[in-house]
Order: sequence, then structure tokens, then C-alpha cells
Amino acid sequence: MEHVYQNYRYINQDVDYTFRFYPNGHVVIMNNATNEIVLPKQLSGTCLQFFARKKIQFIKQQLQIAIHKAG
Repeated sequence: MEHVYQNYRYINQDVDYTFRFYPNGHVVIMNNATNEIVLPKQLSGTCLQFFARKKIQFIKQQLQIAIHKAG
């Protein structure tokens, strides 16, 4: 059974975010301190780098799943 989404958590002294990646490419970023949604354009610094690395990792996983299903 495939996961409906994947969660990743980023915590440093300033922020505590959960990144939820859905198979259709949609991402929801939640500020765990305030329970508010954060837009990707609001990210900066190491948090933005974390998001970019996880997004690339997620895309690679989705491509591998698609290739495996097609093969």
C-alpha cells in the first residue's frame, strides 16, 4: 500500500515546521508553534534549503515509483 503523503519535520531555534508532501505534488507547510500554513515563498535560509532538498528527494521517489509501475 502506498502512503497518501509523507511528512518531514524541520526544527531549529527559530522555527518548527512540518512539510507534508502529497503524491500529486502538492505541499503543505505547517508552523507547529502557531498551527498556521506557511507558503514556500515565506521560507528562507536553511529552512528553504531543507524544503528544496526534500522536494527534490520526493520528486525522485515519485519518478522511481512511476518507472517501476511502467516497467
